[in-house]
Amino acid sequence: MSTRRSANFFAAGTALAALVMADAALAQAAGTEGETAAESSGEIIVTATRKSESINKVPLSVSALSREALDSRGIRNFSDVIRQTPGVSFEKSNTTTNIAIRGVNSSVGAATTGIYIDDVPIQIRQLGYGGGNAYPVVFDLDRVEVLRGPQGTLFGAGSEGGTVRFITQQPSLDTLKVYGRAEASATQHGAANGEGGVSVSAPLVAGKLGIAASGYYRRDGGYVDRISSFTNKVVQKNANSTDSYVARVALTWQPVDNVKITPAVFYQNVEAADSGESWETYSNYDKHVFRNANQLPETSKDRFTLTSLNVSVGLGAVDLIAVGSYFDRRQSFVQDYTNFDQTLFTGVNALPFFPEQNAPSDFVVAQKNWTGELRLQSSNAASPLTWVLGGFYSHAKQTSIQVVTDPYLPVYLFGGPSPVAGFSVYDQNAVSTDEQAALFGQVTYKLTDKLSVLAGLRYSHTVFTIRSIAQGFVVGPLVDDRGRQSENPITPKFGINFQATPDTLLYASASRGFRVGGYNPQVGTFCGPELASIGYPGGRPTNFKSDSVWSYEVGVKSRFGGLGSVQASVYQIDWNDIQQAVALNSCGFQFTNNLGKARSRGFDLQLEVRPTNRLTLQAEIGYVDAKFRDTVFGGPTAAAPFVSKGDAVLGAPWTASFHAQYDFDAFRAKGGYIRSDFDYRSKQSKLPPYLNPGNGAIDTALTLPPAVAFWSARLGVKPGNFDISLFVNNILDKSTWTRRERASNPFEFFRRETLRPRTFGVTASYRY
Repeated sequence: MSTRRSANFFAAGTALAALVMADAALAQAAGTEGETAAESSGEIIVTATRKSESINKVPLSVSALSREALDSRGIRNFSDVIRQTPGVSFEKSNTTTNIAIRGVNSSVGAATTGIYIDDVPIQIRQLGYGGGNAYPVVFDLDRVEVLRGPQGTLFGAGSEGGTVRFITQQPSLDTLKVYGRAEASATQHGAANGEGGVSVSAPLVAGKLGIAASGYYRRDGGYVDRISSFTNKVVQKNANSTDSYVARVALTWQPVDNVKITPAVFYQNVEAADSGESWETYSNYDKHVFRNANQLPETSKDRFTLTSLNVSVGLGAVDLIAVGSYFDRRQSFVQDYTNFDQTLFTGVNALPFFPEQNAPSDFVVAQKNWTGELRLQSSNAASPLTWVLGGFYSHAKQTSIQVVTDPYLPVYLFGGPSPVAGFSVYDQNAVSTDEQAALFGQVTYKLTDKLSVLAGLRYSHTVFTIRSIAQGFVVGPLVDDRGRQSENPITPKFGINFQATPDTLLYASASRGFRVGGYNPQVGTFCGPELASIGYPGGRPTNFKSDSVWSYEVGVKSRFGGLGSVQASVYQIDWNDIQQAVALNSCGFQFTNNLGKARSRGFDLQLEVRPTNRLTLQAEIGYVDAKFRDTVFGGPTAAAPFVSKGDAVLGAPWTASFHAQYDFDAFRAKGGYIRSDFDYRSKQSKLPPYLNPGNGAIDTALTLPPAVAFWSARLGVKPGNFDISLFVNNILDKSTWTRRERASNPFEFFRRETLRPRTFGVTASYRY
């Protein structure tokens, strides 16, 4: 066993031993794990409307995974969350992430989905070709909420398609709570995995001061081998391992009964030793052989620190809430541009000419975000009028650096006698700021005991500025470009709610969402001929404005006593002035422009049924039909359409998850369980723009994303406060690709992101 694998199991074992000792120490204490009445009845409390209420009373489509659901389903990362959420799709590589809700799918410009840790937005803008959102590792979370549809009134810019919220555990002022988890597993055709983490929430001064603290480490072993394209021998086995480190501390001080002050610090660092992409040329997916032939490892490191302060003051029938935060993130990664450069400049579709040839593209993406929000909201639930009024300000500075060096370019392109160390192909430093100030409010008024109406409005002032400096072989003379874009969007919301019975809610709503526009920095002189050919002889278009959606939704939520519940909604989303990237293939650049509109229609269904007090069945099903409504061109004189009317927006039409758990007697009544989880994403049957021959020459080797099925199972027992279980993930050992793209330009071989192979393991958790 390797040293790193031994250390992996040692960390998991140490955490498990700590849990055993903690159980012995705490066995002297009275009481059991604290649960609210809502939790014990299976009801989930969410804050999707900025106040705490049952998910069944919230008049919008929400998926919420409680801490118990996160544990029982074995959810460890954001991909696991999305796989079990209807109407949502997610793509991830070592350089980018892209999330789409209800067909609002875009990989350029500002975010279309808001990403929040508690009340703090952390989403990123796409500058150039690198970067993606940071997502908290799933440990010590109270719940994860996914809000489908635009949330423009309460959450503002970036929540155009929806919002994802990671809600953390809060300090307790009166009860000791301990949670710990250790896990060890083995991935077939790959390396071992392991984790260990402990979380404690406890009063320091009863009723006055409490603390919540946690620490967590996880290692995901690799399963992709990096080989030499010259010898076909393995250079590094199981190269794509990932290490995650997480720590969080929060304090709650309650100096008087109606005031709570909670400062918190959240730290996370995720390091990957290599990309999870494999090359089709050297892999055999039927035999579970995953290989890449990169000339150098594609390493990455993503570190962030989130510091926040939450102050709440009860003022009788009104609550005052103030939230301030500073988000400091640095993401760095390396991408192998060896083949990309060679094929771009020589036109020769071949592997590297020389054994030692390499061309690293080094990326750095940094975020430094300041945010502040002040809210006044009613707290009298008995009043016919409930409301929230607030103001929001953010200053988000983002730095995007890309440096491409290719020592061998002078050799293979100009016949130079030897490599030139540090030869610069491309060097760009772009610094941007997104500044927003907004006023918002939302009011709900009960016309009768059962019927209420809702109205909301948000007014925003947004300013985007950027300075981009570029130089290098593909740029020509140094480019120092500055730009600014500003708008004043208004995002209203209207709704009507009918509480037919105490357990059944019917609702209808119309809401608007938007994302901020931007500026296209000047590109290199190599792009001049192609820009001229599509109608931009003076260079790329400069500003692009915000795009927006109007969403119309009708839904129902109902509980059937102790027998189960249902949530369902149907919707239509009209998306206008869509920000889309126009690729300039001759030089490897792109620009963003507002091109066309799209319409998305569909439904989502969440169902839970308990046929007996031992059997629980759950299903989440979503359907999305999103397509473009216009034929548009990438430029005024472009020969072929960029998008044709009727082209599909990329994304799986059907998403479905099915869950079953049977509880049996072991150690105590219903102290044992067996469960199964099955997730499915259908194949897209309608052609997106890049596969439509009517849009010009297409790459005939490209295909639609396949259907993806993922099946897992778990068998566990609960002695005392422990939960010990055996699990299998990806039972069918599918090697289905979730992302597939050409590796170079002009196009040659393909790279794939695939499902992690079948993984067996054991989990031990403790909750007091």
